[in-house]
This record gives sequence, C-alpha cells and structure tokens, in this order.
Amino acid sequence: MSGSVVVESPVDTKLGHLPALDGIRGFAVTIVLLYHHSVTWMTGGELTVSMFFTLSGFLITRLMVAEWGGSGTISLRTFYDRRVRRLFPASFTVLLAVVVVWTVFAGAGRYLNPWEWFGGLSYYENIYLQSAGKDYASLFGLGNPVQHLWSLSLEEQVYLVFPVVMLLLMRRSRTRSTVWITFGVLSTLALGAIALGAFYEGNSPVWSRLPGLDAACTGRSCAYYATEVRVGEFLMGASFAVLWAVWARVPVIVEALRRPVMRTLGWPMVLGAYIVWFTFGAWNRFGGHFFPTVVFLNGLLTLAIIAWAHTSEGSTRFLSWKPLAWLGQVTYTTYLVHWPVFMFWESQNVDPDFPRLRVPFTDWVTVDHFWMFVLKAGSTFVIVAALYYGLENPVRRRRLWVGRRLYAWLGLMAVAGAIVAFVGDGRRSERSENVLTSLNEQALELQRDALAALTLVPADAPNTAANDPELPARVLMVGDSQAWVLASGLDEWESLNGVELVPSPGVGCGIGENTRIRYLGLDVPERPGCTAWRDALPAIAMKFRPNVVVIVGGTADLSDRVLPGDDDWSHIGTPAFDAWLLAEFADFVSSVAGPDSSVVWFTVPDVNPPYIAGETGQPPFAESDPTRTDRYNELIREYAARDSRVSVVEFGDAVKAHAGGQFEPLMRPDGAHIDLKHAPELVDFIDVVIRRAMQR
Repeated sequence: MSGSVVVESPVDTKLGHLPALDGIRGFAVTIVLLYHHSVTWMTGGELTVSMFFTLSGFLITRLMVAEWGGSGTISLRTFYDRRVRRLFPASFTVLLAVVVVWTVFAGAGRYLNPWEWFGGLSYYENIYLQSAGKDYASLFGLGNPVQHLWSLSLEEQVYLVFPVVMLLLMRRSRTRSTVWITFGVLSTLALGAIALGAFYEGNSPVWSRLPGLDAACTGRSCAYYATEVRVGEFLMGASFAVLWAVWARVPVIVEALRRPVMRTLGWPMVLGAYIVWFTFGAWNRFGGHFFPTVVFLNGLLTLAIIAWAHTSEGSTRFLSWKPLAWLGQVTYTTYLVHWPVFMFWESQNVDPDFPRLRVPFTDWVTVDHFWMFVLKAGSTFVIVAALYYGLENPVRRRRLWVGRRLYAWLGLMAVAGAIVAFVGDGRRSERSENVLTSLNEQALELQRDALAALTLVPADAPNTAANDPELPARVLMVGDSQAWVLASGLDEWESLNGVELVPSPGVGCGIGENTRIRYLGLDVPERPGCTAWRDALPAIAMKFRPNVVVIVGGTADLSDRVLPGDDDWSHIGTPAFDAWLLAEFADFVSSVAGPDSSVVWFTVPDVNPPYIAGETGQPPFAESDPTRTDRYNELIREYAARDSRVSVVEFGDAVKAHAGGQFEPLMRPDGAHIDLKHAPELVDFIDVVIRRAMQR
C-alpha cells in the first residue's frame, strides 16, 4: 500500500490572534494623535512610527513563516494581492479626497504641490522628501496634507522586496537549519541598517551618489526618511518572528512569563515604551542619540511587548481591552485620515473657546487646546469608521471590488486624482497663503510703504526734537518684527516729544545675510522679502537722515543656518558662524548709519515663541535656547567695541527685570514681542537711552 509521506513542519504554524498587539497599536496611535496635535510634553512621539515598523515586521513575517512551514513555499502572488487589498483602497480614497478638497476649497494654509501628492500615490514620498531636502520638523508647519505618508511609502518599498528575500532564503530546504540561517541573516541586516542611521546623520544617502540623482536632505532627515535605514526596525520584528517560530524554548518562555512576578514585569514594558515616546525625540536634546541608540532601544521594548502579548496575562489584558483593540484594528485608517483632517481644521483658524479641563487636585490641564483636539480627533474617527466599515474591510474580505474590479477602481481613482492634482495646481497656488508668503509680503510691503511715505530730509533740517531739544528729531528703528512692535508702542512718546520715529523692520529676517535657515522649526529657503529689506535700508537712511539709529531684534540670527558656500547646518556659538555674523554686523551698520548718525544696539532678551499650527514647526525651537541668546548679545558687545559709531544698550536685562519676569503674559503675550503698554518702565528706559545717544 502506497501513500504520501507527511513531513513535519520545522516551525510553529499555529497563528492565534494576539489582541494585545492590537491594543499596543491602539495605544501608540493615540500618542500619534496627541503628538500631531503638537502637545508640548510629547517630544518623542515619532517613535510610535518606529514601533509600527517593528510590529509590521513581526506580523508580516509570522504569516510568511507559517505559510512556508505548511506548504514549503511563499506565494508572492498571494502576498502582493493581500497587501494591495489591505492598503490601497483606503489610501487611494484618502488621496483622492484630499486633492479634491484642497483644490475645490483652496485657501490659506491649504496648498498641495502636485508632485507631493503623486509621491504619496506612488509610494515614494519618503524619497521625494529626501530629494527636496524637507526636514521632518516641517511636517508641523506650512502644512502638506500628505507628508505623513512617508512612513507608508517606506513600508510599501519594504513589502515590495522583503517577500522575495524571504523566498530566496527559505527555498533551499524545509529544515530548521534553513530557518536559523534566515534568522541570522535578518538579524545581521537589522543591526547593520540601524547602525547605518548614525552614518547618514553626517552623510547623504547612498543612492544620491548615483549619476543624475541627488538628495538635498541634511543631518538627521537623511536617516529619518531612508528606507535602507528604517528597514532595520522592520527587520527587528521580522527576525524575532522567525526566532519565535523555530526556537524550541518558546513554550517554556511563555509559561515563565505567565508567572505572577513576570506578569508584573509586563507593566514596566508598556510604561517604558511610553517614557521613551515621552522623552527621546529625534529633534529634541536627545536627538544626537536617536540613531542608533534610541531606535534600537525602542525596538527592543517592542519585542518585549510582543513576547508578553503571547501570555494573555497582566498588562496584556489591559492591552486587549476592546476600545484599545478596536483602535489597533483601525490604526492604518486612522493614520491615513487624521493628518489631512487635522491640517484642514487648523487652516480654518478655529479653536472652540471652552473652559480648559483640569486634572482634579492638581494644577495640570489636560491637552493644549483641548477642545480643538476633541474636534479634530472626533471628526477623524467619524471618517475612519465610514471608510473602514464601508470600504476597507469589505474589500479586504472580498465582499466588494472582487477580482479585477479592485484594480479598475484603483486605476480610476489614481487617474482622477492625478488630473485634479496637476490641473488644479494653479487654483491652489493662487488661493493659498502660508507663513512664508505672508512674511515675504509683509517685508516687501513695509519697505515700499516706508520709502513712499518718507520725504527727502534736507541737509540743513533740525537735528533736535520739536518739543524737547535733548531728543533727536529723527529716529530710525531697524531689525526684525521686534523693531516694528516696539516702534508702535512708542507712538505716544513720539507725539509728546515731537520726535519723528520711523520703523524699518524685516519681518522674520535676521541681521545676517539672507540664506537658508531653519526658522521656528521650518526649513526656510532664501526669502525675497528679506533681501528686499536689506537692499532698501541704505535708501531709507539716505532719504530720512536719522540722528539716531536703534537696532533691535534678530531672532532669525538664533536659528540654524546654512552659511554661504557651505552645505551643512550651522548656528551661533560655532567659530565659523560667529565670524560670519560679525562680518554681517559690519555690513548692516554701514547700510543704516549715515555720517551724522549715532547707532544704538539693543541686546535681546530670551524668546519663547509659541507653536502655531500651520505656521511653525514642532517645539522646542532652537531660537528659545538661552545659550544662543547669550552668545548673540556677546557678539553685539564684541562688535560695538570695534566700531566707534555703535553703543550697546542692555535692553535684554531691562526686559528680564520686568516685575512679572521677562515672559510676563501681558507684556509678551506670544513669548517674543514686547507690548510696551504693559511695560511703561521700558518706555522710560528707551527715552533715557535715546537722550544719551544724542549727547555722543
């Protein structure tokens, strides 16, 4: 009697559902929502995406290893069809909806570049961001409603190659040794990829060295968006799935984790993940350790949580809680939908003015702009539920768009979206405004108005004020928007004393030359408005003939900057930057000071600008670093010691001496500009300073 021989599988092919993994994804996506709402206390929220990479690697590889264990092969056709059904319907629908809404309802804060949209559609958004030199922090300002798709693009690129690699590794023989070799190869690749992240922080991506290709990214963004780096987190999960399927001691480990003491240790794993997300951000003070240390630590914590998830005990029961598990099931849809929804509401400049909720018996409030968060998150989940139950789940379960109909619908949505993206670009460009456009327009308009309004002052014009001979007749106040705001607060002083005070501010501009800077978290190219401001100053000084020139401001000089002739970021406090800025000081003074002008240069107080959705990047801002402010003031004093035309006034100290402190809310409602109505002592201080300048 003949019969087929049943070959025992070398791996565990039992795939039970692990609700705790749904729960940890639900927990993580909640952190994503808070982080993208820009709560100021969640500075490492981008690590939740790292956890998603590792979880995806584990779950995807778990399925492939089980398939191989049962059949001896991995069906690429089945894998790709399953991925398309799982991912494409929801993403194509969201992309089509976004480009239609952003085009039909074009307006301030809602510009969408067609190539950015196409990057999301074709899953190369991360490569586009590297090529364009987009910093991750700019995700939070000048809103691109599809930039968050960089992570999904990266995953799709991995899905395209990874099953082929697995098939090549495991097709040789259906033995345990093959599985162990696969584990070794995947583990080695994972460690190599994560280590590559540290190399990329100071080097361009490998592919940018190919002929005709170039990456404009610098620093951490080169590593952050790189598939060849971030695949390491995916491979950590993948190698762990292989290990978990083949290692004979796994049942013993699971039983050990179920013991009371070990069940208790499961809670620190979840708490540890939260602490990492809370603390170790790529763009905060721990950024220098993000690759490879923090990413690797986060991956290990994720693997520990995966191991505990097999016990169904302790913390895993909490993670299996149905609301959390449901959030985990709709994580992909939530991630797709939430960012454009958040961007849309923020572009409306609405923030329900309801009382802030406080934590009982403490001074803590819940979430910054809590009711705005409720509005954004609530509308997100309405759309998520409709999309998940109405389209995504039916397609995945083959109850809708069966067979080739799926690809026909996807093709139709792609073509329709591309037409709207490219044909509607003019409408979106015309009706959209962002903070850079606004700043440029303000800087240009102020210079045009200043030149047009000024009458040519004759050489024999009086040099003293009409009502007080100890004061100058004409004062020119130059600098950034601080000069503008201070001048507006001196209207009454100006009128009372008969002084003609003219502000000439470059809004958002520094004293230094107009170069590429990272301003309040945004990667800002050279701005025409700042160039126009600098170019107009000599004509204004010549026409106005100021007796006293007051220089104030310069927040943009505290920003990270690419110096002329360099490709790397630099900042105040480094020798090359300081030498460059001192030379810029000399050029600036020469452009505003006439032969009979006395120049007064105000030192600056610390600044603490607020996060403004759609207008700034993600705090903390480099400009808020007091050490940069201190160094800037040192350079002002150093320059003044060289130039007899310039005297230094310790205005920064005067602001710090204010009764309520330098950030007293009435005096500095935005943490930067000074409202002199609420600091009358500063008006007296400025009066004395200008009188002394006249006596020089």
